[in-house]
Amino acid sequence: MSDDPEPVPESDPQHIDPAGDLADAVENGDLDLSLDDDQDAEEIRAFVEAAESGELGPVDPGLEAQVRIARALLNDLDESDDAGEGK
Repeated sequence: MSDDPEPVPESDPQHIDPAGDLADAVENGDLDLSLDDDQDAEEIRAFVEAAESGELGPVDPGLEAQVRIARALLNDLDESDDAGEGK
């Protein structure tokens, strides 16, 4: 029996990043998200812009994952809008 820890099931076993793993799942389509009826896509776009401009402070792995998830959600919304218009 080995005293080595169990391997972490992700690309970099030395770096544990649950937020990044969640963002990966959303971007890969493994996890399907949608806006709730009371959510506004423009608020999500404003969040992404604020994060990218530095208004929300320094980028950390959690903020980066939130932005990736928000972008994936906005891309899905844009694609569904384009499909609805017959494009």
